[in-house]
Amino acid sequence: MSTSGPSAAPIPLHIVGEPPALPAPDVMGTSAGPRRWPDPAVRPGVVDWAALGAEPRWQGQETGNCAAVLSPVLGPATGLEPYKRYAEGARQRGETALVVACIGAGERRHNVFSGTVAPGIHLPDHYGSISANPLPAGVSPELADSLDHAEHELGTQLLNRPPGTWFRLTYRKKSGSSGPGVARVWPPPGEGELRPILVDGLGDPVAGVWMPAGGSARWFVVPYGTDQRLLVKWLVQHALPAYVPGALTRARSTLVRDPAFATDAEARLAETIAEEQRAHEQRQTELQQQLAALRAVADPLRDGLLFDTGRPLEDAVHDVLVAAGATVTHLDDVFGTESADLLAEYGGCRVLVEVKSAKNRPPHSLPDKLLKHLSTWPGLPGTEPVDGGVLVVNHQAKLPPAQRDAEVYTDRAFADALTVPVISSARLFDWWRREDWDALRHAVFGDTGVAQTPDIAVPDADPKASGRPGLLSRLRR
Repeated sequence: MSTSGPSAAPIPLHIVGEPPALPAPDVMGTSAGPRRWPDPAVRPGVVDWAALGAEPRWQGQETGNCAAVLSPVLGPATGLEPYKRYAEGARQRGETALVVACIGAGERRHNVFSGTVAPGIHLPDHYGSISANPLPAGVSPELADSLDHAEHELGTQLLNRPPGTWFRLTYRKKSGSSGPGVARVWPPPGEGELRPILVDGLGDPVAGVWMPAGGSARWFVVPYGTDQRLLVKWLVQHALPAYVPGALTRARSTLVRDPAFATDAEARLAETIAEEQRAHEQRQTELQQQLAALRAVADPLRDGLLFDTGRPLEDAVHDVLVAAGATVTHLDDVFGTESADLLAEYGGCRVLVEVKSAKNRPPHSLPDKLLKHLSTWPGLPGTEPVDGGVLVVNHQAKLPPAQRDAEVYTDRAFADALTVPVISSARLFDWWRREDWDALRHAVFGDTGVAQTPDIAVPDADPKASGRPGLLSRLRR
């Protein structure tokens, strides 16, 4: 659907580069070989400009009245006439100079100081440049904090349709220092800021907006290979209304209307829509907070049961049993290594729990450790009889959980001869995440004949209140 109404004019945008040329016809019998097409993500001919409500202005066409600049390959050459006319026109109209520049196209180089560096972007005047370091494959960017509506929309669109390569962006200010034998820079370097829109896992920007002090310009920097249609649509529908509304007013665009001339019915409906949007954003914030609280509880248990060893694994098993309604004691704190790891009690049944881990397939000797503790238990001071024991093993810990064997021991003859239950920690986690308390209790305690719904686990309001921050701390003890 077109973004311009019947009486609207297309929005003029300066597209850095040459206008698309019609492809030469294939002629049979020639030796020229197959035609090489440009990258479809940036080939100008793939954009339906009219449908997007835009009028492209190429090299050699008037740019002084353009609403914005789009540079699909490199940042615009700010010293050349097209950009200078555009910037002067925006200055005379009192409008923000709006640029969308793709970064990283072209030959990459390597040096000992910066590593691998792709072509960057030169900023106008004396503000410096933005450099690009290619990031490894598999980087999963996230939205930065404190974005306005247009920035949030651009970041979301980039996440939905990511480019082939992400780049770490670094704003390099023009040096103004001087020393013996060094000429003083004039005019002095300008002050500016590169604000992130998307960040990688280390918090470095991979897409952002550069603004000089005073806010006279906004340069949105995105990776080379970003779909050009996405950028044009975002410019017309989100960036221009937010930053250069005067350009839409001149084009009589339906994207911008003066609310002072709205009918009462239009004003009421617009306010209703705004209220719905505010309510939706509030509800979304609440749901995100609830999800974060649930993950704060699940993450330590998930990591503990699926990947940990030693005491962290014991702690995770302890917390899962407590979540199922059991009373659990850390025996190492009482008897040291002379007993099993845990004593679990539920419905009048008391069992010793031995917790072990194995990087690969577990040795057959692990059950013997539990049997030894069962035999020495009656001789420990102050103990009461137990009804048996269970061995919990985090096996094949070097493999991703989905690739591990379902059973701890796959040798059926050995497994059938076991005299104590052997449970994988991954199966404990599966019961916990599905809240299948009956299956969990039956596996550990057998048939106790007691039905009980455990208390719901919730995270502490103050994480510092827990002995192990982030683990379950308000479970029924």
